[in-house]
Amino acid sequence: MRTDTTNRPADHEATEAKNVAWTLLSRRQSTDSNMTIAVQRFEPGGTFAEHVHDLEQFFYVTQGQMEMTVGGSTKTYSQGDFVVVDRNEPHSGRNVSEGASELLFVDYWPSDSEDRLGLD
Repeated sequence: MRTDTTNRPADHEATEAKNVAWTLLSRRQSTDSNMTIAVQRFEPGGTFAEHVHDLEQFFYVTQGQMEMTVGGSTKTYSQGDFVVVDRNEPHSGRNVSEGASELLFVDYWPSDSEDRLGLD
């Protein structure tokens, strides 16, 4: 059985973007290297810049409110909301809460993806 926690120093820190992340299951640890599970916490005003990848992403808001732009459509998502980002779909986000916001996310690489994120 694999277990992990966010009760430890963060694995990734983006000081300028005001966010930190913990990898709970890395791509290398997952069966067939096709999935990552992580938690990303954003300070007030924290962001992630618009980007794309050749993978599917699934976000679950566990705390606060995140304004996310997915495929050109901008919405605010609150605790309990679930967001799907399709392959190669531009997406970005920012914390619009007065306190911290947090996302649990899953990255899934379909078998025909050539994206090396998490393997290099």
